[in-house]
Amino acid sequence: MTEKLVLTRKNGSVAAVTINRPKIMNAVNIETLTLLLSAFERLAIDKEVRVVTLEGAGENFCVGADMADMALLNEKFDSIQWYDLLKNVVGKLILTMRTMPQPVICKVRGNAYGFGVGLALAGDFVVASDNARFCEIFVNMGLTLDGGSSYFLPRLIGMAKARELALLGGTIDGKTAASIGLIYRSVPEKALDKEVSSLAQMLAAKSSQSLKSIKDALERSFDMSLEDALEWEASHQAIFLQSGEHKTAVQQFLNTHKKK
Repeated sequence: MTEKLVLTRKNGSVAAVTINRPKIMNAVNIETLTLLLSAFERLAIDKEVRVVTLEGAGENFCVGADMADMALLNEKFDSIQWYDLLKNVVGKLILTMRTMPQPVICKVRGNAYGFGVGLALAGDFVVASDNARFCEIFVNMGLTLDGGSSYFLPRLIGMAKARELALLGGTIDGKTAASIGLIYRSVPEKALDKEVSSLAQMLAAKSSQSLKSIKDALERSFDMSLEDALEWEASHQAIFLQSGEHKTAVQQFLNTHKKK
């Protein structure tokens, strides 16, 4: 029986998605990408799930495209077919991760190359082992950026560093990625699982309606003027201030800090 290429498991309010191709360092083919998209689309509408984690099976996160599969497809695909795949599968996967209501934590150990970098950066938090390796390898393969890297890199690390990573195609480790602001945090390899689990539980305890709205606000922020942002905040906060969840939180705060 063929092993499942993408595994999904739920542990309470936290769902874990795993790319399951460890023998080829979790390189992705069309089937894997389609299954990843389906998994995230299902989880996005699952009311029981408050946090989603993504990782690769074994010792690597994802080294990008399955080159053997890509070589075969290049014999059959023209530019229009590639465009359809990149927009409607790859692009839709990245957008789903960015716009789903739940926070997404990407756990990176080993290699994250090419599309694997964009896939990781599509998460709200990236936690990597200190010795993980990030590489925008596209320029070394005669390709341009994909997986959202052209969007994520300048916003996360500024244009100068974005040019360095994208145009030179070098490799940086997890510690460096964290130090330049590319990812949320790096930790020793042995602490990675515990760090991600702790972060997931912390997020799962937060208000789901707040998390969803804040994700949306931050994602829109680069496309809004300050005036637009203040208008957005006012219109949404006016509704949140009347919610039962907020009123309960206020009462709990007052009870906790009541003068004796």
